[in-house]
Amino acid sequence: MAQLAIDRSTVAGRGSLIQRLRLISGLVLMVFAIGHFANHILGNFSLEAMQAAQVWRVWLWENLPAQILLYGSLVIHVALTSWKFIQRRTFKLPAWEWAQIVLGAAIPYWLAVHIVATRMTERRLGIPVDYALELTLLWPGAAITQTALLFIVWAHGCIGIHFWLRLRPWYERWFTAFAAAAFAVPLLATTGWISAARQLRAAALAAPDAVSQPGEAPTPAEYMEVASFVIQEMTAPAIASQQAVIAFAIAVALALGLRQIVTRLHKRIRVDYGDGQLITTSPGNTLLEISRQAGIPHMSVCGGRARCSTCRTLILDGDDALTQPTEAETNLLSKLNADADIRLACQARARGNVSIRPLVQPQQQAVTIRAGDPLGWGVERKIAVLFLDIRGFSRISERSLPYDVVFILNSFFGEAATAVETHNGYVDKFMGDGMMALFGLDSSEVEASRDAIRAAIECDTATSRVSRILTQHLDEPIRIGVGVHVGDAVVGRIGRTSDQRQPSRLTAIGDSVNIASRLEQATKELGTSLVISEQTMAAAGITEAARFGDRSSITVRNISKPIDIVAIRDPAALEEALADQTPAGKAAKKKSAWAKRAAAGEKSSKPRAGKRGATRN
Repeated sequence: MAQLAIDRSTVAGRGSLIQRLRLISGLVLMVFAIGHFANHILGNFSLEAMQAAQVWRVWLWENLPAQILLYGSLVIHVALTSWKFIQRRTFKLPAWEWAQIVLGAAIPYWLAVHIVATRMTERRLGIPVDYALELTLLWPGAAITQTALLFIVWAHGCIGIHFWLRLRPWYERWFTAFAAAAFAVPLLATTGWISAARQLRAAALAAPDAVSQPGEAPTPAEYMEVASFVIQEMTAPAIASQQAVIAFAIAVALALGLRQIVTRLHKRIRVDYGDGQLITTSPGNTLLEISRQAGIPHMSVCGGRARCSTCRTLILDGDDALTQPTEAETNLLSKLNADADIRLACQARARGNVSIRPLVQPQQQAVTIRAGDPLGWGVERKIAVLFLDIRGFSRISERSLPYDVVFILNSFFGEAATAVETHNGYVDKFMGDGMMALFGLDSSEVEASRDAIRAAIECDTATSRVSRILTQHLDEPIRIGVGVHVGDAVVGRIGRTSDQRQPSRLTAIGDSVNIASRLEQATKELGTSLVISEQTMAAAGITEAARFGDRSSITVRNISKPIDIVAIRDPAALEEALADQTPAGKAAKKKSAWAKRAAAGEKSSKPRAGKRGATRN
C-alpha cells in the first residue's frame, strides 16, 4: 500500500509540458491585460494620465521580442486550449471548469474586432491609434461589447490563476487581498475608460469646428472625424475577423464530434470501483473522465492538470491495461513516495478492464455511508483531533473498588462524550483513563477547529461538576489534560471494515494525531489543563493567542519542525472569543460597538460647565 503524504505543501506538481506551456502563455496574456486595465483605471483621474501611462506601455510591448512573446502566447494559448477541448472524453465537469471554457470561447469573437480596430488600423490605414482615438472609437457605439470583453477576459484569467495558486500553502493567507483586487480592477477599469471617453465626446460636441494647429494634438472634434473614417473603412475587416473566429469554432466542434464518434465505435471496457460499482465505457478515457461520466465523485482539486495529488487512485487489478505514467505524473508521485500501484486518475488512461479504488474522497462524500463504505478503506481529511487524559487516575484506582473505578470513569466520560457530540465531534475511542475524539468529518477546517476547542473547554468545565457529584468516591477533584490540533490525517476503519457484520469504529492516523497526543502530554509540563496548537487557534479565527495563555514551542517525535502551542490560562476568555466568531456573536459585537460610539457622541455633545462656574458653585 502506498505511503500517503500528509503535508499538502509537498504534493503540488508542475503538470505536463503542454499544460505548462498553456499556463505560461496564459500568464503572459494576463500580465498584458493587467497593464492594459491599469491604464484604463487612470481614466478616473484624467485622459492625460492615461496617455502618459500609455507611453510606457508602448515602450514595453511595442518592440519585436515583446510582440513575438505576446502574439506567440496568444496563438499557443488558443491552439493548446482548443486541442484540449477536442481531446475531452466527457463534459461532466465542475462548474468552474465550464465557466472558464465558456468565457475563454467568447474572448476571440470580440477580441478580433478590438485587434482590427487598433493594430490593423495602424498598419492598413497608417493612422496611429492613441488612447484618445481608441476611446472615441469605442464610445458610445462599442461601450457594451468593450465592457463585456473586459469582464470576460478578466474573469477567465482570474479563474485560471485561482485554481493554479490554490495548491500553494501561502495562497490562503492572501486570498482576501487577491479577491478584493479581482473585483476592484474590472470595475475601476470600466469606470476609468468610460469616464475619459465621455469627457472626450462632450468636448467634441461642445466645439465641433475646433481645429488643431501644426504641432498640436488633434482636437476632440478631429478625433471624432478620424474615428468615423476608421469605422467606415474597418467595418468589413472586423466582420471578416469575426467570421473567421466562427469558422474556427465550427472546425473545433466538428473535430470534437468526429472524435466522439470514433471513440464510441471502439470495443467497450469495464472499470470496477471495488465497492460494487461496475462501469462500462470506451477505451482511452482517463480514470478521472470515467468517474465523471458515471457521476462517481472523484477528487481533483487542480481540474485534472497533474498539479495536485487528490485524484490518486489505487490500482487493484489490471495495471497493465493503463497507459504508462507521464513525466508529470511520475514527478508528482515520487514526491509522495507512492508505490507502483498508485496512479493519478487524471493521467492514467484505461485501455482494458481495470479495478480501482480512489484514495481521496470528496468533502461531501467523506462520511456518507453507502454501498462498500468508503471509510472502510480510508480517506484523507483535514480534521481536528482532541486527546484527553485524567490526571493522577492511578492513585484514584488504587484507593477504590473495581466497581467504583468503572463508575467514576463512566460518570466523567459520559459528560466528556456528550460535550464532544454536542459540538459535532466523534468519539474515536476510550483508552483506560483517556479519550480521543475527531472533529471535521463532515465540516470545514474552521468549524472543526472551533468545535474541538469548545468541546475541550466544556470537558474541563465538566471536571468540577462531576467532582461535586462524586465527592464520596473521590479524595481529590478530577483533573484532566487536553490537547487539540488540526491537520491532515487518514480516516478509516482499522481492523473490521464495513463489508463485515460488525465493522470497527472510525479512527484516524497520521502526524496530526501524534501532535494532539503530544500536546495532551505537554499539559503536565506546562501546568495547565488545556494546550492548543497555534495552527488550530488560527484556523478557528482566534487572533492574539497570547491573551488566553502562554505561547511556546514543543518538539514532537519524528516531526522535524517544532510545533507552536498555547497553554491556555483563561478558558472563559477563549470561549468568549469563540462566541464572537459566530454570525450572532459578530452581529452583537458590531451592535455593541455602535452603541458605545453613540453613547460617546451623546456624551460629547452635552454642554460642559466652565472652570469659573465650577468655582462659583
